[in-house]
Amino acid sequence: MKSWQAWLPLSVALLSLTANAATEIGAVTLAEGGVRVLRGATWYKVVAGTRVEEADIVEAPDRAQVQIELAAGSIVDLAGPGMLYLAPSTVKSAPVTLTTPNGWLKVAAKPPGVRLRMSAFDVVVADGIVVAHTQPGAADVFVEAGSARLVESTATGAEGPAHDLKRGEYLAKAGSGANTTAARAPKAFVDAMPRQFADALPVLAGKIKSNPALVVDHEITYAEAEPWLAGRDRATFEKRFAGRLRDPAFRKAVEPNLARYPAWDRQLHPEKYAPRDVPAK
Repeated sequence: MKSWQAWLPLSVALLSLTANAATEIGAVTLAEGGVRVLRGATWYKVVAGTRVEEADIVEAPDRAQVQIELAAGSIVDLAGPGMLYLAPSTVKSAPVTLTTPNGWLKVAAKPPGVRLRMSAFDVVVADGIVVAHTQPGAADVFVEAGSARLVESTATGAEGPAHDLKRGEYLAKAGSGANTTAARAPKAFVDAMPRQFADALPVLAGKIKSNPALVVDHEITYAEAEPWLAGRDRATFEKRFAGRLRDPAFRKAVEPNLARYPAWDRQLHPEKYAPRDVPAK
């Protein structure tokens, strides 16, 4: 992983832009296969040069690939099918938090690092390289270089015990079972890993000269929103997607599941919550 210096031109530009637009945290430097980004409740098409902001969700469909180079120097490569939620941070010096419900990821982290939030556990990488595969209820992580820290998640979503992971170590967890560790990545993991992950992630930021305008793809559907409404950030997404209730198709899809969303039930059926007249004595 040499020539981090190549990042500097865009890094300086991004840090300058971040000062003016606090939510912008990096840029897409590689996009293949129909990648898109969800900003607010609208999907946009993604090309190399597209800037990413806090709260964006980046999606790579099957056989697609997207690389994001963050202003602080870390690089994240997502191979589809997979998604990444760039969770907002309230602490400037904190690692960038990426929630990933599914997909293959390779992360080359530089301080302050990257925190991967997966369904099975979180992995914090301050200065190192990890390859991860995650799907609902399960995750595998291999530390290619440097070190990482695994943070268990409790049933309530709170942080549990933490464990250090060293270079060459592999860890997996499926369902509610115990963690499985190995001194190196098993053959099945290596064979399933996207081919490009065998090489160092390229530093491409210095070649990106443009900041293309976003092109609308479509508004999010309930089927697309539902996994996020059922995840760890449920309250955030329930508020974020509330405006879509104005769309008849979205509202119709939500109605059978309104018991899951009390705030939306109040919004759609205020008459159910109106105070009843108290009969005079």
